[in-house]
Amino acid sequence: MLNNKTFYPTPDDLIDRMLAKIKNTPTTVLDPQAGDGAIVERMKAYYKPADTEDEDDRRNHHFWRKFEHCDYSCIEIDETLQAVLRGKRFKILDTDFLKYSGPDKFDLIIMNPPFDTGDLHLLKALEIMYRGEISCVLNAETLRNPYSNIRKELGKKLRDLNAEIEYVQNAFMDAERPTGVEIALVYINIKRQVEEDLFADANDTTTKVEPDLREKYEVSTGKTIEELVLEYNQIVEIGTETIVGYYKNYRKIWKYIGLNKEVERHATSHKDMTAKMQSQLNEMLRVIRVDFWRRTLDIPDVKSRMTTKKRNEFESQIQERSQMDFTESNIRQFAINLIKNYEQMMVDAVLEIFDLFTIKHCYSGNVVEENIHYFSGWKTNKAFKIAKKVIVPVGYLDKFCGPFTDYSGKWRADYKVGEATRDIDLVISYFDAEPSYLSIAQAVGQCLEKQQSSRIDSTFFTSTVFKKGTIHLTFKDEDVLRRFNTVACKGKNWLPCDYGDKPYRDCSEKEKEVIHSFEGAASYIKNFGGQLFAKKDLLQIAA
Repeated sequence: MLNNKTFYPTPDDLIDRMLAKIKNTPTTVLDPQAGDGAIVERMKAYYKPADTEDEDDRRNHHFWRKFEHCDYSCIEIDETLQAVLRGKRFKILDTDFLKYSGPDKFDLIIMNPPFDTGDLHLLKALEIMYRGEISCVLNAETLRNPYSNIRKELGKKLRDLNAEIEYVQNAFMDAERPTGVEIALVYINIKRQVEEDLFADANDTTTKVEPDLREKYEVSTGKTIEELVLEYNQIVEIGTETIVGYYKNYRKIWKYIGLNKEVERHATSHKDMTAKMQSQLNEMLRVIRVDFWRRTLDIPDVKSRMTTKKRNEFESQIQERSQMDFTESNIRQFAINLIKNYEQMMVDAVLEIFDLFTIKHCYSGNVVEENIHYFSGWKTNKAFKIAKKVIVPVGYLDKFCGPFTDYSGKWRADYKVGEATRDIDLVISYFDAEPSYLSIAQAVGQCLEKQQSSRIDSTFFTSTVFKKGTIHLTFKDEDVLRRFNTVACKGKNWLPCDYGDKPYRDCSEKEKEVIHSFEGAASYIKNFGGQLFAKKDLLQIAA
């Protein structure tokens, strides 16, 4: 059971009662206290009897899915539950609904907020709902006992909006987390048109932004985050005012002026301008968020240390993160998670290159023997480490040329050399304190121009290239090689997890046997307690 005293998962039969109250067919839905996603999951699977007068249809139980194709957004403050939602591929818009200030527009807000703050959550939902429906579970005492000013304000709003209130006994008695509290089902249908006075006071003024905003958008200082959020809010405000102003006058100007991204612009499309306006606003927000999250997450200090595979994974994170509202708290939470996971990212990259040197470059199904030395592993007898010299296929000869030769057979470096070796240099640089280095590809290119194909010196390797398409790399620093092997073999569980951190005298006989086989007791004792990765300012992000 989750250790969260305010989390009461909503039982299916109660969700069905909430859904049965919804009169329209929503397209954009928000669950602002989503928990583990039970409401969204139930909505996607929810069947409702088709509206029909036909007796045969009713007798044969014809059903239709009313909420299957909605665009769902979730907000959840608990980090553990956030992970559950992401695992279910649900879009997380923000983390704290009561602090949420995003401009997104929803057709339906459906929620089961914590009983002790249900009044605040429902008031917040009323605040952000422009036109649409709200279906909410409250502790019945919230409405029956309006002892506070907040509860009194909520009661007045519900009366003014002609809210439907149904009291239910024992709704949570058979739930995953039972409670006998009486609840109130609150349903509100807010009807409003864009032509009304909601935006009557809109003007052309925008938040002042300093003219010298830096173009360097690393998440490196609180000020940079603040500037980005300020610029984002300004663009959203300008875009919102532009779209709202356009649709307020749509009937007069739609034949003559169209938005760049206007959807389905036809002569009859002006009948429901409010739905059209909200759809346009949400599309604008999606595009702006993708752009700003990309600028924020494209952190040079991070991406410069990523392998090609990790860059591709990071790109998918940008797409996922762009669903969230662009606020300082959300940016900082991402930064904190990035810092926590950064070293593991480097370990994964080391394993990637280790596999490149071994498993991925097999000939006839066998590991390239020249690349490895075997040793007695912690978990298996098949453990091995990288030898001082490794052979890496860069490309293969065709009938015309190869990665190191041109059509005439002369030496020259093809672009494939850079593609094949970039990540090797990158990962080995994790173990060297120098911030810059001469890469394999750069050194090979320079030497092949002089028709020199052997004894090619880059920062980390001495290389020899062969016309058959392979490059032989020899590590120049044996301590870098030792630390590379240690990280890789610990990651493979071929070395104990505390290898290098435990004094030799305290090691068991089995651990000493592994030490002798891997590097020898003298080397272990000499390097005991040492840093594996180089001591660098790997990541500077304000948390």
